[in-house]
Amino acid sequence: MNKMIMNDKIELSDNQKIIWAKSERIDIESLVEIVEKYLSSVEMKRLNMYNKYYESMNLAMLQRYRDKEYRRKTPNHFVPTGYYSTIIDSMAGFMFNNVQYNSDNEQYINALNEILESNDTEIKDMETGVRALAYNKATELVYTTGDERSVEIKYTSIDPRQMIFVYDENIEPDLIAGIYVRKSNDKDYDYYIDVIYSDLWQFFKIKNNKITSRDKDRPLFFSECPVVEYRTELLNDNSSFNVIIPYIDALDFIMSGNSNEIDRLVDALLVIGKIIKDEDLEHMEEWKTLEGMKTEDRAEYITKDMSPEFREYVSKLLIQEIHKHSHVIDWYSPDSGLTGEVSAKALQTRLFDMDMYSQRLEKIYKRGINKRIRLINELMQKMNMPVDKCDVVFNRTLPNTMTDMAQALKDVPFIDDETKRELCGLDNEAIKKRMEDQAEEIDISDINKPVENNRDTNIIEDKTV
Repeated sequence: MNKMIMNDKIELSDNQKIIWAKSERIDIESLVEIVEKYLSSVEMKRLNMYNKYYESMNLAMLQRYRDKEYRRKTPNHFVPTGYYSTIIDSMAGFMFNNVQYNSDNEQYINALNEILESNDTEIKDMETGVRALAYNKATELVYTTGDERSVEIKYTSIDPRQMIFVYDENIEPDLIAGIYVRKSNDKDYDYYIDVIYSDLWQFFKIKNNKITSRDKDRPLFFSECPVVEYRTELLNDNSSFNVIIPYIDALDFIMSGNSNEIDRLVDALLVIGKIIKDEDLEHMEEWKTLEGMKTEDRAEYITKDMSPEFREYVSKLLIQEIHKHSHVIDWYSPDSGLTGEVSAKALQTRLFDMDMYSQRLEKIYKRGINKRIRLINELMQKMNMPVDKCDVVFNRTLPNTMTDMAQALKDVPFIDDETKRELCGLDNEAIKKRMEDQAEEIDISDINKPVENNRDTNIIEDKTV
């Protein structure tokens, strides 16, 4: 019987993989066990936690809110901040807003770009990138539609919680199968399950841990599993921004506490030690008052109050720590010096840390996008389309320093114009070619020709009346 090596049990925890050690395909019994264990695994809980934070639903604060709601404690405000999604979206926009696919083979790159554009590649690059940053796990599936006469190459981004990766037992494990699990809308079945190998696509359905076939197997013709795995971290399974979650918890606690404090102030009672005149109460109609209460007659709560200044200080400190540990610049803080007019060079300096960190993430992420291109190339080759090497470039949206540099170089006499243009980032060859083209358009023989007298544009004659 086939076995899976995972600390002698089919169980997922941090930095572990499901290893299928035999050459045979995954049997039905093992498939049910894998799916059952995955749905209650540490990995699934972690991915769901990241999803909640991305949706600005702080789990720690939500539990506290529900507990106070159950005990009917007021005030009980729940004010989660959206910092996890803000950080993720800022980095995703910086990295995936302008992904380009280049090749020296013009025929090949035109055919490839046509396939990518038909798949809305700009949207899918961003969708997969956001998931890779938020979960440290993103998934794409390359497939085909149509028949032998008309085949379309397709790929799609899949919710990473719906895909289970199964690897071989090599020293550097290769992905041999993807198990695609999704909730069934049919009351007769709990889940639909697809098992996708390089050469076969199997279709199953599960009800009460009993699995049956839902369709006939579909042959595939890939040299590797068409499920693409994306990551941004290699040393562990946590998100690249897992480190900021404790700071977000603390900030949400402060924000919710501020709201509760305001509510307490609104509900406060003004205690008046003696009866006062009616005219003194004219402007106090909306106040809640207790009159004639002596000190010895009052029962009071002893509370610990936090000054508004201290709350503000802690909030700013937490926001600063969130941006520091995420390596994402804070555009809205007045302390960052970005609220007024700033030079492009100053912006580039402030973006240096963010750019360096994004390059680190890109190197790991690129493994996935390179596999996607390999799979598409394989299908293009089977369809007798031109195939060549493709270079994927992640262009960053950075401020242009050309204006600042040109102003600084304008009055420097010991640097020639060509060098100045290079320092400003201009293409000298393109400029030279344009100047040559303009020179060719001028007919030098026309320069010394006298201007013909055109009566329609004559000088107005001076007439005397």
